[in-house]
Amino acid sequence: MIASIFKDEELYLRYKNTVEDIIKRIKGHEGLIRVITHYDADGISSGAIIIKMLYRLNKDFHLSIVEHLSEKTLSDICNKNKGQNGSSDILYIFCDMGSSYMDIMVEMGLNAIILDHHPPTMKYTKIENVYQFNAHIFNIDGAKEISASGICYLLARELGYYDLSIFAIVGSIGDMQHDPFIGMNKIILNEAREYRHLRSILKDIVYNCYDLPIWKSILYSTCPYIKELGNKENIIKLLKEIGIDPNKIYLEGEERDKLVSALKKYVDESQIVVDRYIINHKIEDAFYLSEILSACGKRDMGSVGIGVALGDEECIRIGKDIYLKYKKDIINQLKEIKLHRLNNIEYFFGKKGTIGHMASLLLRDRPIIGIHEEEGYYKISSRGNKNLINRGLNLSEAMSIASEFGGSGGGHNIASGAKIPKIYLEAFLRRVDEIVGKQMKQINKDTLN
Repeated sequence: MIASIFKDEELYLRYKNTVEDIIKRIKGHEGLIRVITHYDADGISSGAIIIKMLYRLNKDFHLSIVEHLSEKTLSDICNKNKGQNGSSDILYIFCDMGSSYMDIMVEMGLNAIILDHHPPTMKYTKIENVYQFNAHIFNIDGAKEISASGICYLLARELGYYDLSIFAIVGSIGDMQHDPFIGMNKIILNEAREYRHLRSILKDIVYNCYDLPIWKSILYSTCPYIKELGNKENIIKLLKEIGIDPNKIYLEGEERDKLVSALKKYVDESQIVVDRYIINHKIEDAFYLSEILSACGKRDMGSVGIGVALGDEECIRIGKDIYLKYKKDIINQLKEIKLHRLNNIEYFFGKKGTIGHMASLLLRDRPIIGIHEEEGYYKISSRGNKNLINRGLNLSEAMSIASEFGGSGGGHNIASGAKIPKIYLEAFLRRVDEIVGKQMKQINKDTLN
């Protein structure tokens, strides 16, 4: 089934050889394995897959969760772990990051494996002691057909660890690649069902994803975010008007239909009635699990997120509490955000760890950029949607312009980030606005022709 994804046999053989070479590299390594992964839901899911795989292979490993990778981070890692003679017997595995730094890893002489789904700067599967398994090398779209956790799972499945497919599902949901699952994501989803690790897919209201009283599920929901129901009093009033007990945990049948009808005045039904993916995990709903992992990462509690993924009861208790506090903060921020508009983009100033998510929630008919200050720089997260992508939007291209302002940027066409010196923010935003305008106009022109 995997083979059907590839356009030709040569590409499939290259994929197979890459996976086999990396697994051989891992199995043959006798020293410490350092796993470095991203702090979002996809990164934490990726980390969970890899350390479960390493544990089963009886390997010594250490996991670190980071917000972003940089040349300085790599230098610190390399220097910290070198022995007295300048050598190192450590194997590094970078999850959900690394493909922008393959050349630097080679220069540093790292023994490393890159497992990534972001566009690579070098389309090689191996240079010296650095191996790279990146979706784009095999003509798989890393923005919508597979996330980093999916890449990590493709390694694990070669060892027969099909149960780890649930984390690939959770990670892809965290990266917004589930509506719908396509390409390799769909193959993984079907494989999880085949081996009964994905027990069922239910068409249900989004609020039944959480093990909370229905009024709390609505209050803390940001997908969808309903501004008119942003406080407890309004929610309870609505529920009582339609005859639903606000403290009920799960709605079905007539009550569920009543709630959908009542909420359709605020948002489209497609935002309320969703596919729920029930997985073999102590947190059975994959969307809810991805939400908890995301909250843990954004709150600098990635280690708790890993514990949640691994099924630790205490971590799950703490993780659920982190989730509620994080959601409450998000709702409060949404109420306070002031959007600024240029010709083709909107932007706002927000808090660290939330701007990307906030941008996604506020997104309507034009790209949104979230900005927060950090040590003389502005960190930037930009978000688009499928309609904007179809009109020509490519945020990866737009954010990469940060290099012209002494910064760096890139990512996916639909979600991308950048970092620039504070003094260049205004000029950077004007340039991004100009680029986005040209992208949209070019597609419209091509369509007319």
